[in-house]
Amino acid sequence: MADFEERRLPVGNFIAKMLMLCIGISFAMSVNAQESIGGRVLDEQKQGLDAAVVMLVSLPENVLIETTVTDSTGRFHLPVHKGEFLLCIRTLGYKEIKKNITLSGPTAIPNIYLEPDEISLQDVVVTARKSRPMTTSSNGKIHINVAQSYLTDIGNALEVLKHSPGVSVNNKGEISLASLGGTAIYVNGRKVMLQGDELSTYLRSMSSEKISQIEISHNPNASFGSEGAGGVINIILKTSETTGFFVTTSHSVGYWENLKQNSDFAISYNTNKWQLGLNYNHSLGHHSMDYGYEKVQNGDKNISETTDTDKRNTYSAGIDFSWQPNQKNKLFMNSTVNVLVGPGETETTTEIYQGTNLLDNILKARNNYIEQKNLQYSNNVNYQYRPLSKMQFSFSADWTHFDDNARCEQPNEYFSATNMPIRSDLFYSEPDKDIDIYALLADYKYNPNTQNEILAGVKTTLINSDNTFLFKKNGAVDTQRSNNFYYEEKNLEAYAQYTHTWNKIELSAGLRMEYMHTYNRLKSQTNQDSETNKQSHFRLFPNLSASYTISEKSKIALLYSRRQDKPRYEDLNPFEYLLDELTYWKGNPFLEPQISNKIMLSYTLGNLSLNLYYNKLNDYFTSITDVYGENKTVMTTKNIGKQQQIGLDAIFSKRVASWWQFSANAGLYYFMNKLDYETYKHEYKRPSCFLSATNSIFLPAGITLEVSGRYYSKRQGGSYEVSKSTGSVDVDLNKSWHDGRMRLSLLMTDIFHTERWDSYGIKDALNISSWGYGESRKVMLRFSYSFGKQKFEKVDKNIEELNRL
Repeated sequence: MADFEERRLPVGNFIAKMLMLCIGISFAMSVNAQESIGGRVLDEQKQGLDAAVVMLVSLPENVLIETTVTDSTGRFHLPVHKGEFLLCIRTLGYKEIKKNITLSGPTAIPNIYLEPDEISLQDVVVTARKSRPMTTSSNGKIHINVAQSYLTDIGNALEVLKHSPGVSVNNKGEISLASLGGTAIYVNGRKVMLQGDELSTYLRSMSSEKISQIEISHNPNASFGSEGAGGVINIILKTSETTGFFVTTSHSVGYWENLKQNSDFAISYNTNKWQLGLNYNHSLGHHSMDYGYEKVQNGDKNISETTDTDKRNTYSAGIDFSWQPNQKNKLFMNSTVNVLVGPGETETTTEIYQGTNLLDNILKARNNYIEQKNLQYSNNVNYQYRPLSKMQFSFSADWTHFDDNARCEQPNEYFSATNMPIRSDLFYSEPDKDIDIYALLADYKYNPNTQNEILAGVKTTLINSDNTFLFKKNGAVDTQRSNNFYYEEKNLEAYAQYTHTWNKIELSAGLRMEYMHTYNRLKSQTNQDSETNKQSHFRLFPNLSASYTISEKSKIALLYSRRQDKPRYEDLNPFEYLLDELTYWKGNPFLEPQISNKIMLSYTLGNLSLNLYYNKLNDYFTSITDVYGENKTVMTTKNIGKQQQIGLDAIFSKRVASWWQFSANAGLYYFMNKLDYETYKHEYKRPSCFLSATNSIFLPAGITLEVSGRYYSKRQGGSYEVSKSTGSVDVDLNKSWHDGRMRLSLLMTDIFHTERWDSYGIKDALNISSWGYGESRKVMLRFSYSFGKQKFEKVDKNIEELNRL
């Protein structure tokens, strides 16, 4: 049972735009150590044990009422309780300890020493080191322990997700889980209200060094927003747990096709009343991709190959401040800026055939991105009021502004089969996108006793997206493509969640209500003609769960949730983006949200967790490639039908020996796509599987070897296409000194260069086979160091649920 007293509900964020360069780190709420039950867990050498699980069980009922984990110094804190209890402490590589305690109020528990599990190996005694399995699961949630794995060395948050078990990131930066539907991204429990390229930009600016854990919820409760039909990914950042002055810095260099360099710098000053933090990071270097396709359209064949080089660099900076004059009040303010800026280039060669064998001509196209700039400001303020230890109110407001613009020159040149020039055109595009997102939130939580929990809240958001697109052909403005697109979305949401526990049974029910009004206007740049579209919806999103604790090591739970995915802003934008004259992308302003209904049965037995689920997605939308004219293809996002999935996930972790930690994820799925749009009707069915495994091997001299691999079988795509099998293997060597303050790692990702995105599909007169791979294989050397005064005073470390929106 998650610790409710220390859980942080969404609180939010208000902001005024800051013109100075600023940044942000999240600071956790503080808990006064003198008003809690606290102690310290030590090893045989009297050193603090990090990430030991501490559980408080009421007697004689034997009900788990509180749980937490120790910090890097071995300290833990639990809310105050009175009565007879059993204190249980577990951590990998050490013997479990249990002790009966009597509590009458705030208590300081004497130091607790754990004995290591030891084995004999050819006359050498190997003692288990501090570690945690990379992947664990409980109550249908999956926890990926980034800070305790090689993922902390991988660069940025987008790369962390790409290499996380059960998470997929395609070549466009789109993030998905194995289940149907989209994925909502949260950071410390607060929803990231960015989409598409804007979301990828934000995640690329977040250093992997900052991430503590990733929590995946396939059936989140009502305190989460209604979005995320496939589930929710919550990125939990590391928190500051010390008073005084503290500095952390890390630097890495990587290379394969291009040289890359990453640096992070964070500084904080903490007192018992207030905390101030500053940070900065950058990621420099080019990123390369190669992709192409072979298609047969109306009997004629085209073969296309593209080399894509992204030369943009990422910079991020921020400042945050929190003030807590007493236990009842806390104020938090944060401001960040993220910048992705630089040129880019694609070179495409397309061979055009008459029929399938006679080469007719060759099209050579180049996209020269003279300028690309993505600038994001985020500002927030929130206030928390706790009149009683069992009651909390949270009020917040936030504002995010995103400014995206680019200038691209695109020469298209036609050549004969003998490479003689035929004709050439010069295209020019200049998209400019401005997005403003405003949000106001109020949340309430109340737990009158250990058996009951009440959550409630309201939220309102306003989204404005103003986009202009200028397109020229041979210096003249193309009036058919140049236009202005304005999008506005207003949301009003309210939720309530109630949980009741007695003995070994826990029941929870919640409901989220949403009213959404959207308005969009498409206007030509050369005249006053415009098209408008207005829509209003009122939707309900319930969730239910019931769990039963069979024994100390086994638990079963049944969960249901209804959720949705809203179209991305860029998918609503009807602008046309050309790869070349024959292939382009176009938005669709008439997209509808897709709705999912999911039911899951979860069972945990010791180190093994099983999740069996069924998911149905109505009005689902996806990017689909269709025929346009005689020899052109257009990729557009459309609502195209219904999708169903049956899935079984298995998660297993075990300390095989004191020198070997093993974790594995496996999934079996069966997809059913029923396409029914315009005049096209067809069903596609296909099974698929997924497997990942991570091995942590503890070598002499304190060196850790980590070997991690992932495999995805052939699987049905969102429409008629089939994705081919793919996978990769990563290897990392790392060593830490000075109680973890200094760390050096050598990492090689995708060592066999097998991570690809190949697919094929047939639809009417179109038969297409595509392929592609990026710069997934690289060698990285990373060094990190932390220094400063460390006097432990307070901690609020909750890895289950933080700051619910």
